[in-house]
Amino acid sequence: MIRDALILQKRELEKKLEEPYGEREISSRKFENTMIKVIIGPRRAGKSFFAMHALARLGTFGYVNFDDEKLVNVKDYDEIVDTIKSLYKNPEYLLFDEIQNLPEWELFVNRMQRQDYNLIITGSNANLLSKELATHLTGRHLLIVLFPFSFREMIALEKKELTSNEIKQPHCLTQFSTKIS
Repeated sequence: MIRDALILQKRELEKKLEEPYGEREISSRKFENTMIKVIIGPRRAGKSFFAMHALARLGTFGYVNFDDEKLVNVKDYDEIVDTIKSLYKNPEYLLFDEIQNLPEWELFVNRMQRQDYNLIITGSNANLLSKELATHLTGRHLLIVLFPFSFREMIALEKKELTSNEIKQPHCLTQFSTKIS
C-alpha cells in the first residue's frame, strides 16, 4: 500500500516538475546545509512547488506527500523511507510535504536527521509547526517562511517590464494577479 501510494505521488511530482515555474526571491542555497529545512506559510503559497524545483536543481530527491489518506495511519515509518530509497535510487534529499499530518512527525524527523538524511519538510499549519519546532527541533532546523507571490515575482513570472509609473499604479497588480492564480 505504501509503495503504491508513493509510486502515484512520484508520477504527480514528475508532472509538476514539467510545469512552468516562477522563480521565488528566496534562495535555494538555504538547502545546502545539514539542518532540517522547514518551509512554512499559508496554504497555496507555493511551498511544495518551490521546494520541488529548488531540489531538482540541487540534485536527486525523494518525495512524500503526507496529505494522502493512505499514509496517515502508517505505523512503520522505516517502510516509507525504504520505499523512497528504492523508488528514487537513494536520493540526496528527502522532501516531506505536509508533514504535520503524520502522527509524531517530529520524532521521526529528528531520527532521520540523526541518521544523516538531508531533510526538507513543509507544512501549512503554522501553529502546530511553530509549537513543535520550538520544543522538538530547536537548534536542528532552518525556518523558511514562504508567502504568496510578491508583485516583483508576479511580474518576473509574466516576463513583463513595467515603467516606474505603471509600478506605482494599483491597477497593475490586478492586471497580473488574475492570470497567476
